[in-house]
Amino acid sequence: MEYQILKKTSKLGSLIIKEVPKQLAKEMIIKNHYSHKWNDGGFGKYNFGVFKEDEPNNCLGVAVYGYMKNSRAKIFKHPNPDGWMCELNRMWIDDILGHNAETLLIGASIKLLRRIDKNIVAIQSFADGRLGCGTIYKASNFKYYGFHLTRFLRNKRTEEYVHEQILTNTTSPTGYLRNNIAYLIGDTETYQVRTYRYIYPLCKHFKFNRKELPYPEYNKGIDLCEWKRDKEKIKERIVTLLNRVV
Repeated sequence: MEYQILKKTSKLGSLIIKEVPKQLAKEMIIKNHYSHKWNDGGFGKYNFGVFKEDEPNNCLGVAVYGYMKNSRAKIFKHPNPDGWMCELNRMWIDDILGHNAETLLIGASIKLLRRIDKNIVAIQSFADGRLGCGTIYKASNFKYYGFHLTRFLRNKRTEEYVHEQILTNTTSPTGYLRNNIAYLIGDTETYQVRTYRYIYPLCKHFKFNRKELPYPEYNKGIDLCEWKRDKEKIKERIVTLLNRVV
């Protein structure tokens, strides 16, 4: 059964929002999303694309839904024992559709998720402070639950940004080695970014374990900071991993 919604708009014309193959969503995100990254372990359980009605095979954007980073975390309560909180992992829309299309795609894809998976009790997403504070989620009636600080490292040679987690997670040995060597030889700068949490409950029985807060004032940017680490321990781990992978 194909799930889709037809939206007739005054400015954007008639748009179709429907499920798309995971591979198509992955290719579009890696090519077009500012992160150019995809997590095969958690992304893309449900994927939705937006199309013009008269061009039903030309995908102009995708919304990718998957699992939370820690899917076992007990961060909400709900009477459904099988209830789970889905995460809007990635979204990208062609500029040809304009910013209003983002709200439209989010709203329509949530309606489709309700039809497809009755055990989804809420949608979670995070706004990257490098781009803003999540105005699109406010426009889409998500609730706001505060922010946490996230560290990113910028490679001064390649201009690539990586999340701090890749420098501490040895389960990805090549990423650990490459980025920690860059850190040790001084090729990186560390930045601190606000990451804003938004949640869209799908029923009144959903209870998050933190208090809802007023929407944040607009804020955008990153701050240079210091990350103190045990360099001797890093070097020891690098040697151990090198012996394992080489």
